[in-house]
Amino acid sequence: MRRVIPNLIALAVICCVEAAAATTQPIVLDLKSASQLALRTNSQLRSAGASEDMSRADVNKAKSALYPTVGAETGYSYITKPTFFGATPVLATNTQISRVGLQQTVYSGGAVEAGVRQAQYGYQAATHGTRAAQADVLTGVSVAYFRARQAREAIDVAQASVTSLTASYEDAEKLHGAGVVTNSDVLRAQVALTTAKNDLIAAQNNYEVALAALRTAIGLAQDCPIELAADAQDTAPDFAATAVRAQRPEVAAASAAVMAADAAKTAAKAGNLPQVALTADYFNQPVGAQFPRLSNTVMAGVLVKFNVFDGGLTRANMDEANAAARKAREDLESEKRRVELEQQAAKLDLDSANARVETTVTQVQSAQESLRALQAGYKEGMNPLTDVLSAQTALTAARVLRLAALYDVKIAQVSLLRAYGQTDVLCR
Repeated sequence: MRRVIPNLIALAVICCVEAAAATTQPIVLDLKSASQLALRTNSQLRSAGASEDMSRADVNKAKSALYPTVGAETGYSYITKPTFFGATPVLATNTQISRVGLQQTVYSGGAVEAGVRQAQYGYQAATHGTRAAQADVLTGVSVAYFRARQAREAIDVAQASVTSLTASYEDAEKLHGAGVVTNSDVLRAQVALTTAKNDLIAAQNNYEVALAALRTAIGLAQDCPIELAADAQDTAPDFAATAVRAQRPEVAAASAAVMAADAAKTAAKAGNLPQVALTADYFNQPVGAQFPRLSNTVMAGVLVKFNVFDGGLTRANMDEANAAARKAREDLESEKRRVELEQQAAKLDLDSANARVETTVTQVQSAQESLRALQAGYKEGMNPLTDVLSAQTALTAARVLRLAALYDVKIAQVSLLRAYGQTDVLCR
């Protein structure tokens, strides 16, 4: 039931999404709603959930060896001539036999218990793997969302450039009409305006591409209409400095894999130890010769198995388990080092992005002042048009750099949350 209910919810969400697409009503998204929608629709998470269910089934399979096995069988046979041993009937013409048997392993050298532990640790690793998949999805959605926001604001920057260059083109035409400047100024302004319009078209296309990437990150079809919420004040939640490396699900999964590998070593060693089982059965033969056993009898016994020679199979299994355990420990250390690097890189990226934001503030202000002064000077015939166009290009570039720096800060904040295992706050 724990899996059925989420699956029904996901189905309902998908139906709602398809219905919205059918009515061409776009889904309006901010960071929180995009993250929450991804948790319900992303196929990567459903795949991780299926892997978790498989691991849970492995635990149940391993535990089944702790319980007795009960089997029942019945059969009928016919032979053309009965068989006798002296005067004793051995096989009658018609024979009907029914049997109910029970077997319970009482000692396996620790193999059964180790198998259960191995499966349980495997399930723990799968559970942490699901958490890691969720963190990846939330991170991917957040990055795609912020890139879409950046692309949307880049359209405004490109539009502002078109508006400014349109004014410069009109000024050049007026001055040319008054005989103040030559026709070359008009042509230069026209070329610059055309270039800016092309840049605007490219920015609009980049926005559509960013929306497509956001759909993919969420788990929506490309024909599903979406739009970003207007004036959404989306920022990544504050990073909690008290976070520790152990919160990373990848490290927890690697730790569980080490424990599972140790359990596998115990199971492999059990191949050198005897196995003991209790057996019992009930025998019924209503038709046929009751040889060598009478009908309606109960038999109980003890079964002992010992591996005398297996061609080195047990030794090879032990060597394999030992090597797997060493590998699991090395993988754990590698994962810890990778997480440490990711955390350090995330901090440095955030510091760098914040520094670039401060730098671009002055850069944009200076470019704006320079453009205003040059535009005024051009109208008075004091500055050439080339200086005005260069100043406009510099202002547009400064605005683009500032926009990139602002969103690099947001994305760096998301990366820092991912590095310290705190992505859950993105959907709260």
